[in-house]
Parts: sequence; C-alpha cells; structure tokens
Amino acid sequence: MSAMKIFAVFTLVCGLAPRAYAQDGDLALTLDDFTQQAIKQGIQGRQNELTLQSAGYTKQVVFKQTSAPTLDLNGTGTRSESNDPLNGHSRFNGPNDSSVGNLTYNQLLPTGTALTAAGKYDESDRPGFTASVTQPLYVFVKNSVARTREQAALSYANAKDTFDATVLSIRTQAHSFYYNVMLGDEDIQVEKRKVASSKALNDVTVALVEAGKLAPVEAMRSKIQLQTDQRTLQNAQTNWQKALLNAKNYIYISFDQPVKFLTRLEFKPFDIPQVRLVNYAMLHNPGLQILRRDRELARLTFEAAEEPTRPTLALNSTYSSSETQLTSVMRNWTAGGSANWLFFDSFITRDQTNIARLGQMAADLSLSDGERTTLMNVETAYLDLQNTQQQIRDFQSSREQAYRNVEVLRLRFQNGLDRLIDVFDAETSAHDLDSQYLGLLVAFNQSKDTLSQLVGGDVEALP
Repeated sequence: MSAMKIFAVFTLVCGLAPRAYAQDGDLALTLDDFTQQAIKQGIQGRQNELTLQSAGYTKQVVFKQTSAPTLDLNGTGTRSESNDPLNGHSRFNGPNDSSVGNLTYNQLLPTGTALTAAGKYDESDRPGFTASVTQPLYVFVKNSVARTREQAALSYANAKDTFDATVLSIRTQAHSFYYNVMLGDEDIQVEKRKVASSKALNDVTVALVEAGKLAPVEAMRSKIQLQTDQRTLQNAQTNWQKALLNAKNYIYISFDQPVKFLTRLEFKPFDIPQVRLVNYAMLHNPGLQILRRDRELARLTFEAAEEPTRPTLALNSTYSSSETQLTSVMRNWTAGGSANWLFFDSFITRDQTNIARLGQMAADLSLSDGERTTLMNVETAYLDLQNTQQQIRDFQSSREQAYRNVEVLRLRFQNGLDRLIDVFDAETSAHDLDSQYLGLLVAFNQSKDTLSQLVGGDVEALP
C-alpha cells in the first residue's frame, strides 16, 4: 500500500463527524427544559404537587372549622291516627298531620368564642329561635383554637418546605439522567473513533503482511484489537440506550419519542465563598426549616398537654323567642358563667406532659444535629467542588498538549518519520482525554447540584 493511500485512509479516520444530529421532528431539550419537564410532568413531580395541594386543603379545613359558620337544616313530618272507645262505641280520630322544621347555625371564632343559633317552626310553636354565645376566659389555660390554627399553619409551612426540597431533589436527579445520556453519547463517539482507527490500522497491517513486510501474526493481532474495540463500541451503544430510556422515563414521555439533547457543558469558575454558602444554608435549607417548625410544634403540644387538669372559666349568654297559638310572643334572656376543674385524673395528664416534654427535648436535639450535619455536608460538598474545579484547570493543559502531540505526529507521519499506529494512538489518547474532561465537567456540575440541595436554592442564582 502506497504512502498516499495510507494517508487517505488516515484522513478519512480523522474526518469522522463528531456528532450524529437528530432528525427534524425530534423533541429538542436543553438541560433546563428537561429539568422543568421532570418537575411538571414526571411522576415524582406530579406526586409532589398533589401532596402540597392536599396539605393546602388540610390547612383550609382547620381554618374554616375555626372561623366559618355551618348551617344545618332539618325537617320532619308525621301522621297519626287513633281509635278511642267511648261508651261502648268506637270513635275514630285522624288522620292528624304535623311537621317541624329546624335551622341551626354554629360558628367557632379564632378567639374561641362559640356562637349558636337555632330557628324552629311547627304548628304549635310556629316562629321561634334560640341564640347563645360562650366565651372562654383564658386565665389558667390558653386559647386552644388559636393554638390549633397555629399548628395547622406550621404543618402547611413544613409541607411547603418539603415540596421545595423535593423540587431540588428532582432537579438534581434530572441533571444526573441528562448527564448520563451526554456521557454515553461521548463514549460512543470515542469508541467509534477507536473502531475506525483499528479498522484502518488492520487494513494497513494486512496490506503490509501481504507485501511481506510484516509477519502474519501482526495481522491476527490487529484483527483481535479491532474485534475488541467493536465489542466495546457495542457495549457503549447499549449503555447509551439504557441511559436514554431512563431519561425518558423520568420525564414521563413515550419511549418511542426521539429526543435531541442540546446542552453542552462548559466550565465556569465557581468563586462563591464557603462562608456565604454556609450562612445561606443555615437560613434557607428546607430540612432545617422543618426541624425548627417541628420544635415549635413540640412546644405547642407540650402546652396543650399541661392544660387538662387546669380550671377552665367561661361566660355564656342565651336569648330565645317563641310564639304559640295559645299565648303571645315569649322572649327569654339569660347570662351567666361556668367553671370546670378536673382536679384529679390518676396522673394521666402528668404522664402526657412528660411525654410531650421528652418530645420537645428530642426536637431540640434533632435541630442541633440537623444544623451540624448541614454545616458538615456543605463544607464537604464545597471541598469536592473546589477539588474538581482545580482538576479541570489542570486538565485543560493536558488536553491542549495532547492535541499538539497529534499535530506533530501527523506531520512526522507525512514525512515518513513515524508510523501510522503512533498517530492513531495519539488520536485515541486525545479523544480519551476529551471523554475524561467531560466526566470532570459532569462531576463539577453534580457538585454544584449537591450544594444547591444543601443550601436550599440554586447556587448560581443566590442573592
């Protein structure tokens, strides 16, 4: 084989297209598009949204039960007949029809005030109503209604923080699936170049063996290397297909839908100081926010556990009005107060108070541990990020040097100073470095995703 023919084969190998572009009609997704699709359409994202909506309705129920009125309408109708014997003769009475209607109004206010009104109408007591109001006096106990509303508000805030934490988790997982597809695609391109190089080298080796310039064993070696590279390429293609299926499944689209992944990662130095990340995490980390509210909920539980054996005082007033067929309108008004004291319950309240106190202590410990763990995790993730960032900077010079070596070897090969296999090896090493560089970029971005989860917000968009 002439040098010109060998060089033509080499030029063909070096000119392989680096990417296989998607056809028209494919779903084109950037990294941000893929993430939003996972949050809005993915199973985890939709379950997260439903959970938050359910928590919102739970809060509304509690608030309405302690602020909004209820109306209860009741009606009954009866018919009666009687047979009354009189002096040996039966006297039939009936039928007698009667109906009664009641409308009841109840409302509990945030102040603990209980309002009740009932209207009644029947044939004997046609128009009539009764209204009453009861106001607890918070001398020995606190407002249990306000406490219930506060607990509901804290529980909903916890649900909102859980929702935000899950969104950050989905974002991190979506990025990971997207990166896996990118890495798989890059592996395929690298392995394709290796196969092309091995095939070209095998062709050259066979030609040299046929020309008697190499021993026959060299042809067998080059063929074995070609087959090994082809198997590696097949494995890379299978891994890429699996990564693509996992990505499609995560954003819940059809497995048959062709997808084009548009984003190409670039290195942008991360220069936010560690102390700023730590301070932001201590204020905005969703897990810490939940632990702080759990401590407040434990305090409210302890407060409620102490009250059953304390005296309760209340003022009450009642007004009623009725009209009958036999008398004129009757009106009645009463006012008074009540006191109740469960002064002994076999120490049940004491034991429940101890349980609540222990729960409060556990909540304090959980918060302290959460703060310490968050601090450690942020510092650890920051160290990983800085380490990867330094490796990327050092790796850039290695890539540049590798491509300079390729150019030098190409020139030397054209001038007959080096072998074609040396050029192919240099090309393979340079492409391997590209794949390793992409792996470092992925690790760098995954470290940023981890930091975003820990601090409670995108680290690239911190205020």
